[in-house]
Amino acid sequence: MKKTSHTHNLDLNLLHVFCAVMRKRNVTLAGEELHLSQSAISNCLKRLRDHFDDKLFVSSPTGMMPTALAEQLAGPIQESLAQIQFAIQSVKAFDPSCSEKNFKIYISDVGQLILMPNLLKTLMVVAPKVSVSLVNVSPRVAQSMMAEGEIDLAIGTFDRFQAGFHQQRLFSKSYVVLARKDHALLKKGLTLNTFLNARHAVYLPPAASHDSFEIFLDDMFQRNNKRRQVIVELAHGLGIAEIVAASDLIACVPKRLAESLISTESLALFALPFEAPIADVCQFWHDRVHSDPGHRWLRNLVYKNYSKMNPSIAR
Repeated sequence: MKKTSHTHNLDLNLLHVFCAVMRKRNVTLAGEELHLSQSAISNCLKRLRDHFDDKLFVSSPTGMMPTALAEQLAGPIQESLAQIQFAIQSVKAFDPSCSEKNFKIYISDVGQLILMPNLLKTLMVVAPKVSVSLVNVSPRVAQSMMAEGEIDLAIGTFDRFQAGFHQQRLFSKSYVVLARKDHALLKKGLTLNTFLNARHAVYLPPAASHDSFEIFLDDMFQRNNKRRQVIVELAHGLGIAEIVAASDLIACVPKRLAESLISTESLALFALPFEAPIADVCQFWHDRVHSDPGHRWLRNLVYKNYSKMNPSIAR
């Protein structure tokens, strides 16, 4: 009865021997090519013959001639070994100038507005064929997608990433208050009492990058025995300026975002009337891609773009 062959119990090195004998049609010459002794080549051929239940090569006056099965196997085996070699070489090096890799980044809409333009500008120069897809989901879903390889990198302020993730600080961000320039309560500036009694628009993006600051504010209101008057909760950064400009609402937003919004004459920026913690903006990645050359390149590029941000912008 003919034995059934399975690839899981076949040594990959035996296939290299098979290809060498196919090329050289000589055991000695095949050994020289692979830097193996003649006896080692003969032993490999025996194992191959046992595996395929076929002689594979037979002696002739002109050398080791392949059998019909060997002829049938030669093309697919040589092609497969070439593909394996290419795959191994491709993970050892990453050339951004010719790579067509698509990176998926988890970031909020405000992060897209503030952080992505500079990164994409750099990509167009150093990696013109590399593309980026931005993802905006909940942190819990993002962690699952990162663990499964569906998201490469997360950029933002996150407090709930589990074990198995790496993080690197990029810069720090502070918050300011955005309000209508002719707000009746703010003509003499913004005091703590005015802040506590104002009506608020709260920005709560799905990426949860402002959760820590909002928790701090909730605690501060409780310490002052005040109930925060939240009139609207916003899931997206788009429209914050228009909402604040058309109402008596105030909004606490990252300083960098506020600076990009007050180009309109109807808005004003105020410093917080109390001490608040500075939040770190970091990049996060899963351990499964920690050693990937392409991923290392992306992380280094992100770090170079953001770690040297102007302090007046980052803080």
